[in-house]
Amino acid sequence: MLNINADEMDNYLIKIGGSTITNIRKANTAKPAEIKRIFNEIKPYLHGRHIIVGHGSGSFAHIPAHKYKVNQGMINPNSVKGASITQDAAARLHRIVLDCAVSSGVNPLSFAPSSGALSKNGKIAKWDLSPMKTALSLGFLPITYGDVVVDSEKGFSIASTEEVFRHVSSIIKPKKIIIGTDVDGIFDSDPKLNNGAKLIKRVDKGNINEILNYAGSSTKVDVTGGMKSKLKYLYNMSRETGAACQIINIAVPGNLAKTLKGNSIGTKIKA
Repeated sequence: MLNINADEMDNYLIKIGGSTITNIRKANTAKPAEIKRIFNEIKPYLHGRHIIVGHGSGSFAHIPAHKYKVNQGMINPNSVKGASITQDAAARLHRIVLDCAVSSGVNPLSFAPSSGALSKNGKIAKWDLSPMKTALSLGFLPITYGDVVVDSEKGFSIASTEEVFRHVSSIIKPKKIIIGTDVDGIFDSDPKLNNGAKLIKRVDKGNINEILNYAGSSTKVDVTGGMKSKLKYLYNMSRETGAACQIINIAVPGNLAKTLKGNSIGTKIKA
Protein backbone atom coordinates (compact mmCIF):
# COMPACT_ATOMS: atom_id res chain seq x y z
CA MET A 1 0.00 0.00 0.00
CA LEU A 2 1.43 3.38 -1.02
CA ASN A 3 1.71 6.05 1.65
CA ILE A 4 0.47 9.02 -0.35
CA ASN A 5 0.21 12.50 1.10
CA ALA A 6 0.33 15.48 -1.27
CA ASP A 7 0.29 17.89 1.67
CA GLU A 8 3.70 17.00 3.09
CA MET A 9 5.55 19.61 1.03
CA ASP A 10 4.82 23.14 -0.17
CA ASN A 11 2.87 23.36 -3.42
CA TYR A 12 3.88 25.78 -6.18
CA LEU A 13 1.94 26.65 -9.35
CA ILE A 14 3.90 27.97 -12.33
CA LYS A 15 2.32 29.30 -15.49
CA ILE A 16 4.41 29.42 -18.65
CA GLY A 17 2.84 32.09 -20.84
CA GLY A 18 2.02 31.17 -24.41
CA SER A 19 3.78 34.29 -25.69
CA THR A 20 7.10 32.99 -24.33
CA ILE A 21 6.93 29.47 -25.77
CA THR A 22 5.42 30.21 -29.19
CA ASN A 23 6.04 32.71 -31.96
CA ILE A 24 2.97 34.91 -31.59
CA ARG A 25 3.41 36.28 -35.11
CA LYS A 26 3.44 32.85 -36.76
CA ALA A 27 0.61 30.36 -36.26
CA ASN A 28 1.41 26.97 -34.72
CA THR A 29 5.09 27.76 -34.16
CA ALA A 30 6.60 26.63 -30.87
CA LYS A 31 9.96 27.52 -29.34
CA PRO A 32 11.36 24.18 -28.10
CA ALA A 33 14.67 25.68 -26.96
CA GLU A 34 12.83 28.17 -24.73
CA ILE A 35 10.56 25.46 -23.34
CA LYS A 36 13.54 23.25 -22.45
CA ARG A 37 15.35 26.21 -20.89
CA ILE A 38 12.37 26.91 -18.63
CA PHE A 39 12.14 23.28 -17.49
CA ASN A 40 15.88 23.25 -16.83
CA GLU A 41 15.33 26.23 -14.50
CA ILE A 42 12.56 24.35 -12.70
CA LYS A 43 14.45 21.05 -12.37
CA PRO A 44 16.77 21.92 -9.44
CA TYR A 45 13.78 23.07 -7.36
CA LEU A 46 11.69 19.91 -7.68
CA HIS A 47 13.29 18.45 -4.58
CA GLY A 48 11.63 19.48 -1.34
CA ARG A 49 8.51 20.99 -2.92
CA HIS A 50 5.62 20.04 -5.19
CA ILE A 51 5.36 21.96 -8.46
CA ILE A 52 2.47 22.02 -10.92
CA VAL A 53 3.04 23.65 -14.32
CA GLY A 54 0.38 25.14 -16.57
CA HIS A 55 1.04 26.67 -19.97
CA GLY A 56 -0.76 29.00 -22.33
CA SER A 57 -1.66 28.33 -25.96
CA GLY A 58 0.09 31.20 -27.71
CA SER A 59 -0.15 31.05 -31.49
CA PHE A 60 -1.73 27.59 -31.44
CA ALA A 61 -5.24 27.60 -29.91
CA HIS A 62 -5.97 31.31 -29.54
CA ILE A 63 -6.27 31.84 -33.28
CA PRO A 64 -9.03 29.25 -34.01
CA ALA A 65 -10.70 30.09 -30.68
CA HIS A 66 -10.99 33.69 -31.79
CA LYS A 67 -12.12 32.75 -35.30
CA TYR A 68 -14.93 30.46 -34.12
CA LYS A 69 -15.79 32.41 -30.93
CA VAL A 70 -15.34 29.20 -28.95
CA ASN A 71 -15.54 30.93 -25.58
CA GLN A 72 -19.15 31.90 -26.36
CA GLY A 73 -20.12 28.24 -26.53
CA MET A 74 -22.70 26.72 -28.86
CA ILE A 75 -23.80 29.75 -30.89
CA ASN A 76 -23.96 28.54 -34.52
CA PRO A 77 -23.63 25.42 -36.72
CA ASN A 78 -19.83 25.80 -36.87
CA SER A 79 -19.37 26.02 -33.10
CA VAL A 80 -18.69 22.32 -32.51
CA LYS A 81 -16.21 22.25 -35.40
CA GLY A 82 -14.45 25.30 -33.97
CA ALA A 83 -14.26 23.78 -30.50
CA SER A 84 -12.72 20.60 -31.91
CA ILE A 85 -10.13 22.52 -33.93
CA THR A 86 -9.25 24.68 -30.93
CA GLN A 87 -8.95 21.72 -28.57
CA ASP A 88 -6.69 19.95 -31.07
CA ALA A 89 -4.47 23.02 -31.44
CA ALA A 90 -4.09 23.34 -27.66
CA ALA A 91 -3.29 19.63 -27.38
CA ARG A 92 -0.65 19.83 -30.13
CA LEU A 93 1.27 22.51 -28.25
CA HIS A 94 0.80 20.52 -25.05
CA ARG A 95 2.48 17.48 -26.63
CA ILE A 96 5.45 19.65 -27.65
CA VAL A 97 5.70 20.99 -24.09
CA LEU A 98 5.56 17.45 -22.68
CA ASP A 99 8.23 16.24 -25.10
CA CYS A 100 10.53 19.08 -23.99
CA ALA A 101 9.78 18.29 -20.34
CA VAL A 102 10.66 14.62 -20.84
CA SER A 103 13.94 15.48 -22.57
CA SER A 104 14.73 17.89 -19.70
CA GLY A 105 14.36 15.04 -17.19
CA VAL A 106 11.58 16.52 -15.03
CA ASN A 107 9.26 13.48 -15.26
CA PRO A 108 6.06 15.18 -16.48
CA LEU A 109 2.55 13.76 -16.31
CA SER A 110 -0.21 15.32 -18.42
CA PHE A 111 -3.51 16.57 -16.99
CA ALA A 112 -5.81 17.81 -19.75
CA PRO A 113 -8.83 19.75 -18.43
CA SER A 114 -10.90 18.59 -21.42
CA SER A 115 -10.63 15.02 -20.14
CA GLY A 116 -12.25 15.63 -16.78
CA ALA A 117 -13.34 19.19 -16.06
CA LEU A 118 -16.93 20.41 -16.20
CA SER A 119 -17.55 24.15 -16.36
CA LYS A 120 -20.61 26.21 -15.64
CA ASN A 121 -20.82 29.46 -17.58
CA GLY A 122 -17.06 29.61 -18.07
CA LYS A 123 -15.99 28.61 -14.53
CA ILE A 124 -14.74 25.12 -13.68
CA ALA A 125 -17.36 23.62 -11.36
CA LYS A 126 -16.11 20.04 -11.11
CA TRP A 127 -12.75 18.36 -11.72
CA ASP A 128 -11.46 15.53 -9.55
CA LEU A 129 -7.84 16.34 -8.75
CA SER A 130 -7.08 13.28 -6.63
CA PRO A 131 -5.00 11.78 -9.51
CA MET A 132 -2.95 15.00 -9.64
CA LYS A 133 -2.37 14.90 -5.88
CA THR A 134 -1.25 11.28 -6.16
CA ALA A 135 1.05 12.16 -9.06
CA LEU A 136 2.70 14.86 -6.95
CA SER A 137 3.35 12.41 -4.15
CA LEU A 138 4.87 9.92 -6.57
CA GLY A 139 7.39 12.47 -7.84
CA PHE A 140 5.78 13.50 -11.13
CA LEU A 141 5.64 17.06 -12.43
CA PRO A 142 1.96 17.54 -13.37
CA ILE A 143 1.52 19.68 -16.47
CA THR A 144 -1.83 21.17 -17.44
CA TYR A 145 -2.92 23.93 -19.81
CA GLY A 146 -5.71 26.17 -21.05
CA ASP A 147 -8.23 23.95 -22.81
CA VAL A 148 -11.73 23.59 -24.25
CA VAL A 149 -14.04 22.02 -21.66
CA VAL A 150 -17.66 20.90 -21.56
CA ASP A 151 -19.88 23.61 -20.08
CA SER A 152 -23.28 22.90 -18.52
CA GLU A 153 -24.63 26.32 -19.56
CA LYS A 154 -22.94 27.11 -22.87
CA GLY A 155 -22.23 23.61 -24.19
CA PHE A 156 -18.49 24.21 -24.02
CA SER A 157 -16.16 27.04 -23.06
CA ILE A 158 -12.48 27.79 -22.74
CA ALA A 159 -10.82 27.24 -19.38
CA SER A 160 -7.81 29.57 -19.42
CA THR A 161 -4.68 28.51 -17.57
CA GLU A 162 -5.61 31.06 -14.88
CA GLU A 163 -9.06 29.47 -14.55
CA VAL A 164 -7.44 26.04 -14.32
CA PHE A 165 -5.12 27.39 -11.61
CA ARG A 166 -8.10 28.89 -9.76
CA HIS A 167 -9.66 25.45 -9.46
CA VAL A 168 -6.37 23.70 -8.69
CA SER A 169 -5.49 26.23 -5.98
CA SER A 170 -8.87 25.71 -4.31
CA ILE A 171 -8.07 22.00 -3.88
CA ILE A 172 -4.27 21.86 -3.70
CA LYS A 173 -3.53 24.89 -1.55
CA PRO A 174 -0.39 26.50 -3.01
CA LYS A 175 2.27 28.39 -1.10
CA LYS A 176 3.15 30.37 -4.21
CA ILE A 177 1.72 31.03 -7.66
CA ILE A 178 4.11 32.28 -10.35
CA ILE A 179 2.81 33.70 -13.62
CA GLY A 180 5.49 33.86 -16.30
CA THR A 181 4.80 36.37 -19.08
CA ASP A 182 6.84 38.30 -21.66
CA VAL A 183 6.87 41.54 -19.60
CA ASP A 184 8.51 42.30 -16.26
CA GLY A 185 5.27 42.53 -14.27
CA ILE A 186 2.43 45.01 -13.82
CA PHE A 187 3.14 48.54 -15.05
CA ASP A 188 1.35 51.86 -14.76
CA SER A 189 1.11 51.88 -18.59
CA ASP A 190 1.94 49.49 -21.43
CA PRO A 191 5.75 49.00 -21.31
CA LYS A 192 5.73 47.85 -24.95
CA LEU A 193 4.32 51.21 -26.01
CA ASN A 194 5.76 53.52 -23.36
CA ASN A 195 9.46 53.42 -22.49
CA GLY A 196 8.71 55.45 -19.37
CA ALA A 197 6.27 52.92 -17.92
CA LYS A 198 6.96 52.22 -14.25
CA LEU A 199 6.95 48.75 -12.72
CA ILE A 200 4.53 48.27 -9.84
CA LYS A 201 6.40 46.02 -7.43
CA ARG A 202 3.54 45.16 -5.08
CA VAL A 203 -0.22 44.83 -5.36
CA ASP A 204 -2.35 44.52 -2.23
CA LYS A 205 -5.77 45.52 -0.94
CA GLY A 206 -4.62 49.11 -0.63
CA ASN A 207 -3.92 49.65 -4.32
CA ILE A 208 -5.68 46.86 -6.25
CA ASN A 209 -8.56 49.00 -7.56
CA GLU A 210 -6.24 51.76 -8.74
CA ILE A 211 -3.93 49.29 -10.48
CA LEU A 212 -6.79 47.49 -12.22
CA ASN A 213 -7.36 50.80 -14.01
CA TYR A 214 -3.76 50.69 -15.28
CA ALA A 215 -3.71 47.08 -16.43
CA GLY A 216 -4.79 46.81 -20.04
CA SER A 217 -6.05 44.06 -22.27
CA SER A 218 -3.75 41.89 -24.33
CA THR A 219 -2.39 43.46 -27.50
CA LYS A 220 -2.35 40.00 -29.10
CA VAL A 221 -5.15 37.65 -30.15
CA ASP A 222 -6.05 36.31 -26.71
CA VAL A 223 -9.56 35.00 -26.04
CA THR A 224 -8.84 34.49 -22.33
CA GLY A 225 -8.09 38.11 -21.45
CA GLY A 226 -4.94 40.15 -20.99
CA MET A 227 -2.97 41.34 -17.98
CA LYS A 228 -6.05 42.80 -16.30
CA SER A 229 -7.74 39.40 -16.29
CA LYS A 230 -4.56 37.74 -14.96
CA LEU A 231 -4.29 40.30 -12.16
CA LYS A 232 -7.90 39.75 -11.09
CA TYR A 233 -7.41 35.98 -11.01
CA LEU A 234 -4.19 36.22 -9.02
CA TYR A 235 -5.55 38.69 -6.50
CA ASN A 236 -8.62 36.55 -5.89
CA MET A 237 -6.53 33.37 -5.61
CA SER A 238 -4.27 35.08 -3.08
CA ARG A 239 -7.29 36.26 -1.10
CA GLU A 240 -8.98 32.85 -1.12
CA THR A 241 -5.93 30.62 -0.49
CA GLY A 242 -3.39 32.87 1.21
CA ALA A 243 -0.88 32.15 -1.56
CA ALA A 244 1.83 34.62 -2.45
CA CYS A 245 1.57 35.44 -6.16
CA GLN A 246 4.20 36.85 -8.46
CA ILE A 247 4.19 37.99 -12.10
CA ILE A 248 7.62 37.76 -13.73
CA ASN A 249 9.21 37.96 -17.16
CA ILE A 250 9.87 34.28 -17.76
CA ALA A 251 11.38 35.05 -21.16
CA VAL A 252 14.48 36.41 -19.40
CA PRO A 253 16.85 33.48 -18.69
CA GLY A 254 17.33 32.94 -14.97
CA ASN A 255 14.25 34.87 -13.81
CA LEU A 256 12.21 31.77 -12.98
CA ALA A 257 15.12 30.17 -11.10
CA LYS A 258 15.65 33.38 -9.13
CA THR A 259 11.96 33.50 -8.23
CA LEU A 260 11.94 29.87 -7.08
CA LYS A 261 15.03 30.67 -5.02
CA GLY A 262 13.06 33.43 -3.30
CA ASN A 263 14.34 36.55 -5.05
CA SER A 264 12.00 39.53 -5.29
CA ILE A 265 11.54 40.36 -8.97
CA GLY A 266 8.55 41.40 -11.04
CA THR A 267 5.28 42.22 -9.29
CA LYS A 268 4.22 40.57 -6.04
CA ILE A 269 0.52 40.18 -5.30
CA LYS A 270 -0.68 39.55 -1.77
CA ALA A 271 -4.31 40.06 -0.85
